[in-house]
Amino acid sequence: MNQKPNRPVEKEYRSSQVYKTLTGTGIPAADKLAQGLGRAAAGLDAALNAAAPVVKSAAQGYQAGRNPNGTYRYPGPGQPGPQPQPGRRPQAPVPPTGGQTARPQQPVPPRRPTGVSPAPPPQMPPMKVEHMGSPAKYYITGVVALLYAMNAQMMEPQQWAGFAIVVILTFLLSGAMFRGKKRLVPVEQPKPQPKPEPKKEPEPKPEKKSATGNPEVDKIIDEGHEMIKKLRAANDAIPDEALSADIDRMERAAADIFNYIAQHPGKAPQIRKFMNYYLPTTLKLLNSYEQLSRQSVKGENITSTMFNIAGMMHTVADAFEKQLDSLFSDEAMDISADITVFETMLKQEGFVEESRTGK
Repeated sequence: MNQKPNRPVEKEYRSSQVYKTLTGTGIPAADKLAQGLGRAAAGLDAALNAAAPVVKSAAQGYQAGRNPNGTYRYPGPGQPGPQPQPGRRPQAPVPPTGGQTARPQQPVPPRRPTGVSPAPPPQMPPMKVEHMGSPAKYYITGVVALLYAMNAQMMEPQQWAGFAIVVILTFLLSGAMFRGKKRLVPVEQPKPQPKPEPKKEPEPKPEKKSATGNPEVDKIIDEGHEMIKKLRAANDAIPDEALSADIDRMERAAADIFNYIAQHPGKAPQIRKFMNYYLPTTLKLLNSYEQLSRQSVKGENITSTMFNIAGMMHTVADAFEKQLDSLFSDEAMDISADITVFETMLKQEGFVEESRTGK
């Protein structure tokens, strides 16, 4: 007599709420979907019943190959494994040495060298559970929608509403049945951000020395530029705005003076007093003013001295500008002479009419 087939999946499906919901709606498409899912469950039962004998045979062979001591024998191809005797523990054969039976030696575990620590076990990366949705609900919903559209009329708004309800219910029910699966995936570790490299400050360019061809003039120009730097430093240390404006005038005039001397080395003797007295005395007075301004208590002497120095610096700035102007006296005379000669030639050629006033 044939044994009654076992159908646990089909029984579980037909007793589920999904089957009852689909068959209870009264919609032809829902009944067809319920029938199709029932066939799928029956097919799954048939596959499980067909695989059961194979699994049972493999399990029996697995138990048959197990030794009483818990080990397993693996016979070679085409050779049966050794059958252990009941009640006795199998022993490994020991080859005889010198006509005497050698005692079986127990394997000696390898000794770890002293001073060497065992390697740490590999660390597993942190994992997280990731849910993977099943695409079955999309396929089932598509099939139901296609069958509904082929068998039902959709001419009225009510019919379209019924179609939408069927599709939505099918999608929800199939999604409840096929929930997908979960898997462990490694957690992505944040990538280490590269440390910003410190910005390298540009190295100060070496100052170009003067090269007029005259060592004495080059020395005057280089010393003059150093004094201008000291003048700028004193200007930065003095907070008085009016005095700072006068010092700015001195810096510009002094820079123009030494630039002019670099282009006209022959005029260097004209700034000897400016170089040896005006500039050093000005720096001395400004340093004194800066020291007096740092005093926390300013009496009458300190206040009057600072006032006199500040008033003197306005006169010194005028003197610097006049010193620059005096360097152009020869050029001004030469230019005036050129203008006179040029004008006379133009008059002789008749290009310029002479003034008739007084004639």
